Amino acid sequence: MNSIVNDLNRALAQRLLVNVYQTTQDVVYTGYVTAVGENGIALATYDDYGLADGAVFLDLKIVDEVEFASDDLDNMAFRIQTAQTEHFNQVGGQTLKLDGRRDIRGQILSQAWVDQLVIMLVLRNDNRFYEGQVTSVVTDQVTIKLLNKFDYSDQPTLHVNPADIEVIEFQGQELSLQGSALPQLKKLQHVEQVALTDEDVFRPQLQELAEKEKLVALIPQHNHDMFFVGRINVVAGDSVIMNLVDMTGQFGGYTLTRIDALHAIVLESDYLQTVSLFTEINQSSKQHIQPVLNDERLFDPTEEQFSSRLTQAATFQTVIRVKAHKGDSMLGYPSDVGAERFIFHELEDNQLDQVGKVLRIADIEEIDFGYLDAYLVEHQLRVEGEI
Repeated sequence: MNSIVNDLNRALAQRLLVNVYQTTQDVVYTGYVTAVGENGIALATYDDYGLADGAVFLDLKIVDEVEFASDDLDNMAFRIQTAQTEHFNQVGGQTLKLDGRRDIRGQILSQAWVDQLVIMLVLRNDNRFYEGQVTSVVTDQVTIKLLNKFDYSDQPTLHVNPADIEVIEFQGQELSLQGSALPQLKKLQHVEQVALTDEDVFRPQLQELAEKEKLVALIPQHNHDMFFVGRINVVAGDSVIMNLVDMTGQFGGYTLTRIDALHAIVLESDYLQTVSLFTEINQSSKQHIQPVLNDERLFDPTEEQFSSRLTQAATFQTVIRVKAHKGDSMLGYPSDVGAERFIFHELEDNQLDQVGKVLRIADIEEIDFGYLDAYLVEHQLRVEGEI
């Protein structure tokens, strides 16, 4: 433990970008240490795009390792610099001023109560993530009105001893948005999920939804626990393109999917209500698009979209993500697109396959493109002269 504390104090004193690993879960936090106390630390964190994204408190008992150098940190430093250079604008950059000489956990909980913040908690010996608003703080008990954005019939009150709180996330983009949306969120009523699973109605239903503002969720056959939320852009032949909307209600790119690769289309749910509200709030503040993205692209419904998207990506060496039938997703860029086959240059473990592998267009069931992570990967590859 002394070596970990020494590492944390070094990171604080020298303002070093670090990864902090936990003993209790696989979530890794990346950022700058802002306070080291007797029982815990605070870290100003960054999201996967290099954007400042609030902060986290970690109980010292669950800090397993402090990493100062790795390929992951090099990539994150590049993204942070890119976000700053290109003036990415995002909510979630401000964090509380904390005093390491006082109880850090107590400072955060008290300030969250005063400022009516929405926070995320992880408790000792409990694998769940709790989100909610602090409504009371006393010496041995914190009261939190929980928010379950997936089920509005489940909004209990949690009473917990502060000593049992191992992780507190606060002031990040999603949590800040939930905090500003709380008055409207409290008015939302629970709705039963409406999901279509009959493949015969998928295409006509998607055509009806095309170019409408309604948010829906698409669940793929290959993973029923996964889903894409967004608006249907176009139905073309046996495929559909969706304008993706992320968990904060921002446009986040496009996904092209074969209709027969879908398991279900969700038309109504509490989570869709939540994201719809976030979208409305973002529209009013002109924050409805992730940085550098273009949400106004139109696609020709008479074109074979898989060939068209691959050809366009090959022409400009654009990074995309493809998923073959019964295969894993691959990130990279295509080349030599023919009538039936193409070459895909995969980026794996920070190594780009310059030779590439031959794939059949008919075997590809999903292409994700025009999203921020792909832009950042491509930008880094160009800077490094890889493409």
